[in-house]
Amino acid sequence: MQLGLDIGATAVRLAVIDRGEPIHTAEIAAVGTLSEQLATVRAQLPRAHRERLNGLRLAVSPTLADLDLSGVGHLRIAPPTMPALRPFAAWPPELRAALGHRSVEVSGGSDYVGSNIVGAAQEQLEAARAHLVRAGATRLVVSAAGAPSAPALEREAARVLAPTPDLPVTLAHTIGGTGLREREHAAVLNAGLVSWAERVVSETRAVFPDVRFGFAHGLGGYGSADELVRHPLGALHGRIAAAALGVMSLTGSADFLLGVAEPGRVRLVGVTGGSLDRADVEALWGITHNSLALDLVELAAASPSELAAAPELARMLSRRPDYPVVVAGPCAADTPVSDGDIISTPFAPAVGTALGRVTVALERVVTRGAAVPAAEHAETLVEEATTRAILAGADPARIDVEVIDIRPVSYVAEPVDTVRVRVSGDPQ
Repeated sequence: MQLGLDIGATAVRLAVIDRGEPIHTAEIAAVGTLSEQLATVRAQLPRAHRERLNGLRLAVSPTLADLDLSGVGHLRIAPPTMPALRPFAAWPPELRAALGHRSVEVSGGSDYVGSNIVGAAQEQLEAARAHLVRAGATRLVVSAAGAPSAPALEREAARVLAPTPDLPVTLAHTIGGTGLREREHAAVLNAGLVSWAERVVSETRAVFPDVRFGFAHGLGGYGSADELVRHPLGALHGRIAAAALGVMSLTGSADFLLGVAEPGRVRLVGVTGGSLDRADVEALWGITHNSLALDLVELAAASPSELAAAPELARMLSRRPDYPVVVAGPCAADTPVSDGDIISTPFAPAVGTALGRVTVALERVVTRGAAVPAAEHAETLVEEATTRAILAGADPARIDVEVIDIRPVSYVAEPVDTVRVRVSGDPQ
């Protein structure tokens, strides 16, 4: 029996799931700290359910107030560039100021396809480390130009930057996608949320020390406690993934326009064949990033009637004329929208949180006709994705390879392919 919790700003919604079906739902006011809210949930859970509970999963997302950049240091490995493209040049001034002088650039990097790789010099890396530590960095992020095609650039730099475990290093290519600036944005935001994730895990463990717990996380809707600390940025999409899973479970539909409701706003995203619509880049707190980016549209809508009147909704429905609109989270009664209804499913995120799986999607750009064929690169990428899935909490015996996609890249002169893989697994 699993307990799914949707931790909102004003309420906590819970769903008890037995054999994949919700058997109990409830809502309590979100009063006090997270640990106080969890203690209230535990106390109010019916005894029969509490005694049979063998798993807990939480959908909880950080806010801008949870972002702590005070100890984050950043190193970019890339050729010199113009001021407008330097690290964090487009960030909001107050967040850029929070990083202080803890960003260093050194020469090196690779081209887009990984055919011209120049590693950073060891003496430059050692000097950068000394500067960042003096400036107060307790956690480092390394971002290298071309790292999605040449990940060894960041791995080798990390070995020099952190010869001992007391200085954690995040490799940007493990957090973000193609695009150096957006990738390093994602990795730095991720590093700035680690303290929040550690606090969430600690408070959850204090209230539920006897229950295995995890979190709504990533594209599949589940990640272990360790995965939340490694990749806290994934919690932001975890609630959306959980909401989609909950809607599919409650309605039986795999094609719909999902609205994830929060106080004063609704975030819209298409769901096709059970998969959330992806995007190359997404914005968070005024910062563009490409970590698990979704094709989201955010509306200032506090009720279904406001949502129904939004022109953005009409535009999204024009591309999906037969899709129902399903709002997950707090919502009033159904409201007509053209020839359909806005369907309210307030407990969908809580239900979906209890049903999530670990999903890892990876991408590499490889040269066609090279010594290693693209199919062999795909096998290597599947192995890496499988390893990451296990680290994120998947049962090694229940991991499926869902996608292996090899496609030519048409917008570069060299004969190269993009290799994409996706694996999913049931939680342990």
